[in-house]
Amino acid sequence: MPTRTKDGASAVLLEVLLRQRSELVETARRVVRCGARAEDVVQDVALKVCQDTVSADIADAAGFLRRMVRNAAIDAVRQSGRECRRSAPSEAGDAVPAPCDCPLRHLEARQSLRLAIRALDEAPARTRAAFLAHRIEGVPQKDIAARAGVSPTLVNFMIRDATALCRAAAV
Repeated sequence: MPTRTKDGASAVLLEVLLRQRSELVETARRVVRCGARAEDVVQDVALKVCQDTVSADIADAAGFLRRMVRNAAIDAVRQSGRECRRSAPSEAGDAVPAPCDCPLRHLEARQSLRLAIRALDEAPARTRAAFLAHRIEGVPQKDIAARAGVSPTLVNFMIRDATALCRAAAV
């Protein structure tokens, strides 16, 4: 029964699609080799039938739908192949280091750092300078002592005191 009107053709195609849905899914499954993907292909064809208006006369609606489903399934396989060629293998993702192992730990570390900096700001200037020079800049304690005109033992105590302040503040 050929259809003549655009809306009539879509209605006939949709009616046949609903009636023969399981056969159309099987047609798609043979091409895509996956039941779930075959269901998606048939659903895509159903959407196309609902959205598009067919202007040609269709003598065999079932044959026309089978051809649409088969073509859509072939397109799906081709698209999947293109996606696989463009993307890296899934094993390659295991080698990429995470920017942060745990966002909560990252946040806690930042908060601890802020507290430690605040505690250093409250320390005596000479103690703060000795601590920053040694721990941040890597200056040896004997060089800090020579610059400040104090003994290396005193520099060691100042660094120890500043470290204790930072640890106490970060807890």
